[in-house]
Amino acid sequence: MTSTPQTIFIAVTCVAFVLQVSILLSMYISMRRTSAVLHGVASDLQRRLMPVIENTRDILADATPKVKEITSNLVDVSATLKKQTTVLSDSAVEMVLRAKNKVVQADDALTRTLDRVEKTTGAVQNSVLSPVRQVNGILQGISVGIGAFLNQKREAKGQQQERRSHTDEGMFI
Repeated sequence: MTSTPQTIFIAVTCVAFVLQVSILLSMYISMRRTSAVLHGVASDLQRRLMPVIENTRDILADATPKVKEITSNLVDVSATLKKQTTVLSDSAVEMVLRAKNKVVQADDALTRTLDRVEKTTGAVQNSVLSPVRQVNGILQGISVGIGAFLNQKREAKGQQQERRSHTDEGMFI
């Protein structure tokens, strides 16, 4: 009927089959335990994370309109700031131009004043110093005239005295 090699082959095959079934069974049991552990970890993680996720959703739902309002306000503030900066810049330019014009006006007024002072000084010199020079010239002329007149008298007296001394000499001898 059957030969021994065939029986050995069937026996080895049966042993290999049993061995494979036992390995597969142990893998199945091991996977089932691991799956149970992972399922426990997942449910624990879900149990812990769900309140956090719910709170985050509530916070986001509450904050979304506020963030939109803040963003809208920032846009308005930015636009207002741009307008105010433009107005301020225009005002500053206008102030600088006005100040420049005032400086030019002050310079013109100062120049006119200095010109008038020079003219007034010249007029005063002409109206006061000219008569003083004329009076000084007249006085100098009178002084020279009196000096000349007195010198003539002195010379005349000196000549008379000389004549007298010559006459007196002649009379003395």
